[in-house]
Amino acid sequence: MTSRIPIFLLTSVTVLLRLAVYALIAIPMGGLASAACGYDCVWYVRLAAEGYASHGDWEPVGPVPNWAFFPLFPLLIRTVMAAGISAAVAGLVVANAVLVGFVMLGAAWLQRTRTAHDSRLWVLFALLFPFGFIFSVPYTEGLFGALMVAALLAMADGRRLLAGCAIALMCATRPNGVVMLPLLAVACFRALYLGWPLATSRLALLGETMRRLSVAPLGLSAWMAYQYGMIGDALAFSHVQILWDRAWIGPVAQLNLAFQAWDWDRVIAITGPASASYNATWSVLGLAVAVWLGWQRRWSEAYILGVCILLPLSSGIHSMPRFVATNPAFLFACFDLVRRIRHRSTLAALGTAFAMAQSVLIFGWYHSANALF
Repeated sequence: MTSRIPIFLLTSVTVLLRLAVYALIAIPMGGLASAACGYDCVWYVRLAAEGYASHGDWEPVGPVPNWAFFPLFPLLIRTVMAAGISAAVAGLVVANAVLVGFVMLGAAWLQRTRTAHDSRLWVLFALLFPFGFIFSVPYTEGLFGALMVAALLAMADGRRLLAGCAIALMCATRPNGVVMLPLLAVACFRALYLGWPLATSRLALLGETMRRLSVAPLGLSAWMAYQYGMIGDALAFSHVQILWDRAWIGPVAQLNLAFQAWDWDRVIAITGPASASYNATWSVLGLAVAVWLGWQRRWSEAYILGVCILLPLSSGIHSMPRFVATNPAFLFACFDLVRRIRHRSTLAALGTAFAMAQSVLIFGWYHSANALF
């Protein structure tokens, strides 16, 4: 369904209106930039301002943990800081700019893969979804999601070199960017298989296939090389995870321990250590949605969601609500359910409930209610 309002305009205006609401809620907490920049944002803005270093004062654990945070997002923040604004404000600018890109790319992907798709409804859903506020704070979720959908679209259009570039940037944003490499490999070798009988030069075709594949890991490779040059440890980003109590024991063991804890009281308390059982429930929900996507024969989305849950779950239960709720494939699956609603009054009631829930969650974010995220 075509909207009379350009999707870019609708997305941009809605993002700005949402930021205005966030700013009003943040007034008692020192303003939007200060209130929104919690948790990992503190690392990102400091890295943007000061850079990575093998020595330095990163209280309370020294300089080591900065290697856990991949460089593309801080680099973008630093670029925007050239306009003379603070790192925290620049982080908001970057996060919300890439959020507009993510919503637009998501609309294009849904238009390509779904019938009777309403892009206006998608825009409102993506921006009112309760956990969608995370895309507007200085975190990597929006950037990662935008690059992921860009890669999917490029592969669907047969533009495998462009897909490889998007994946390379994903790998410079978060370690989970590597989950896209098998999808690109399948796309490239499928094209190789189909083109092999017709190729005038099979050697050139093979070389072109490998060239496109070789681009994708460059983001991670460059980051590993930089870490090795700085501190002699190319896998520092993985080794420092122990400081966040992450140790590889496998997803089944993690879920078993989390449900055995049965610590739902931590959710009610909101502050303090997060509830392992609550986080595990989000993990199971996400995996169930991945299975449902597979049942719907949306193989790439099912694969992306499943692997993006299993990888972090294998070493820890922390932050699983955020990892699940902001995954593009999870959002697409939720939207598939919402777009089946035909009554406008029901959609309006659901949108109102979403907006109210999002307001509560952003208020909790401002007050460090880390048990929820």
